[in-house]
Amino acid sequence: MRINNSYLVFVLALLMFPIGLSAQEESLKYDATLHVLGSSNDIRPMWMVNNEWGRFNQFGSSEALVELGASFRVVEKKQLTLNAGLRALANFELSESVLQEAYLSGNLGFVDFSLGKEQYSPLIIDDVLTSGMYLMNSNTRPIPRVTIGIFDYLPLGFTKNWVEIKGGISQGWLNDERVQKGNSANNVLLHEKFAYMRLGNTKVKPYAGLAHSALFGGTRPNGTEIPIDFWATFMAKGSATLGGGEETNAAGAHMGMWDFGFNWQSGFGDVHFYWQKPFADASGLKLYNWENKDYTIGVLVKPKDVSWLSGISIEVFKSDVQSGYGIPDPLYPESYTDESGNTFGQGSIIWMHEIDDFDHFMHTLFPETAETTGWEEEEVVRYLEVELNEGHKYGGRDDYMNNGSYYNGWTYSGVNMGTPLFHTAEKVRKYANTWDEVDQVFFYNNRVNGFHLGAEGCVSPKVKYRIKSTYTLNKGSYAEEFRGRSSWTRTENYFFSETKHQLYSMLEVRWATPWFDGLFLSGRAAFDTGQLYDSFGGQLSIVYAPSLKK
Repeated sequence: MRINNSYLVFVLALLMFPIGLSAQEESLKYDATLHVLGSSNDIRPMWMVNNEWGRFNQFGSSEALVELGASFRVVEKKQLTLNAGLRALANFELSESVLQEAYLSGNLGFVDFSLGKEQYSPLIIDDVLTSGMYLMNSNTRPIPRVTIGIFDYLPLGFTKNWVEIKGGISQGWLNDERVQKGNSANNVLLHEKFAYMRLGNTKVKPYAGLAHSALFGGTRPNGTEIPIDFWATFMAKGSATLGGGEETNAAGAHMGMWDFGFNWQSGFGDVHFYWQKPFADASGLKLYNWENKDYTIGVLVKPKDVSWLSGISIEVFKSDVQSGYGIPDPLYPESYTDESGNTFGQGSIIWMHEIDDFDHFMHTLFPETAETTGWEEEEVVRYLEVELNEGHKYGGRDDYMNNGSYYNGWTYSGVNMGTPLFHTAEKVRKYANTWDEVDQVFFYNNRVNGFHLGAEGCVSPKVKYRIKSTYTLNKGSYAEEFRGRSSWTRTENYFFSETKHQLYSMLEVRWATPWFDGLFLSGRAAFDTGQLYDSFGGQLSIVYAPSLKK
């Protein structure tokens, strides 16, 4: 949340530090950090600034800020815990200062809750080492929201603890400035939920889960308010309240993720294997038809009694298929009037249930079929695929993190709310040659395949390291490769007409100084290189956090 009066944030930050120094209670935790960053390119190296809760700007040659945070255990009882927290980022460019966190969180019995802006997501596996979750990760600033649920696995006693569950529901408010295009909207609402089940009472614990994220509501640049149908959005169903395409498809914009895997507590260490499948519509949601070919497959290992290696992450990811090259829906090639007198305009969606006579439909729109009668729906669909969709099935070009009704898609303050491997239009324009942009969606590079490696450990009792390296194949987006998601006309001089290779790497070293308990020096060197852009950067942080372990 941007504070109009930046001095308010700066004053708050200055006040928080002495309050923390004067407190002795174990229930109070506080930290103070000075960050200084520099980059050779206006595009900063990815692993220097991403998966950092949006604390650092994505662009710019240099930046300096003071980060001050405090959290306090307000109540700690058997059936109730309550925590409060504040965090301020006082940027040396005062207009960039923000109130990063302001929250109340805790649990009532077995029910967990979080209210406000908190640097926390119950879905994160380990964004410090991994490339980050497709959804609900740590890439952008905390969003003001209310979240309630069971955040950690809860054994069900009536199953003798053989079944464990977790889940939750969240309502958020995207209060950033989002109006850029006619299909933009400010004050957009964010609905998210997740549900998981895991096998307990065994060393290897397989699990399955589903996460759902939806954008709805808001106000267009012309002042028009977008109607809200919460339950239709909740269930991802059509809504007569919204009308148009959202009456026959789904109310709002939707992204989701299947999440399968297992946890294994072995003698060597803790192992977490996961297989995640993103989707943007019903075709990707249905795994049984094997049309969803995108995934992240990863393993996260936390070895025991190996000081030089306390964690390692290996991932392979693929997001270039997105249900295939076929356009999302069949479109009328020209205006059509059925036998009941209903007229459908050129370019409107062909809904099979609206066709009252398949023979009349085919003979009118495709005269070459006049001698063929007895057309059935399946045969009509296949004909349309061959003649109008270059032989591909309809329902493709899912366009992850994008939506035609919400231009900014899954971003907050211009930063990805999901995986940082996808690039926004703002970022692509900084490294790509120009082309005649369609410019109806915000993520210009969301078809990305690659490999990721992360590791951390200790080189001495006081010196820790962390490395991340990610190799990617970047293929742009369907919406820009063609003249829109429903077009077969290719874009001339398109930057991603050939796959672009890129490498993102980072090394971080943290030293626990002998001068004061809780005083750390942290240095980070990062570089990005390849066919997208080259950028080298460094970051120095002086951290005072008495509650951190050395």
